[in-house]
Amino acid sequence: MKQETNEHIRALALSFDGVSEVDHWGRPAFRTKKRMFAVMRPDGLWLYLPDERKEFLFEADPKAFVKYLWGKHPELLVQPERVSKKELAALLQEAYDAARPSLKTGPAPRTSVAKRQG
Repeated sequence: MKQETNEHIRALALSFDGVSEVDHWGRPAFRTKKRMFAVMRPDGLWLYLPDERKEFLFEADPKAFVKYLWGKHPELLVQPERVSKKELAALLQEAYDAARPSLKTGPAPRTSVAKRQG
């Protein structure tokens, strides 16, 4: 990926709340407290997206959204030079939303089931 593209991706990813840049096997990666949502690789931008969304993108444009298998699941590599900056920003937002911790307001209420003796 081009240096200008990498800088754009970095700026977008770091603009999200609570995101930090980490090293992932020598590659820049971006994570929430919960998990990584983007990794800048030499062969494209890996994004953490739900399987149904990845399948949609693979079918929509296989040159821009490359499928590769890692284990049993297909993974997505976005070719940033084949999508607009606006679409790239939307995809990063989508991956961030999928990876961020859920916003809980407190512990879940406990329910108990009383056993009747008799």
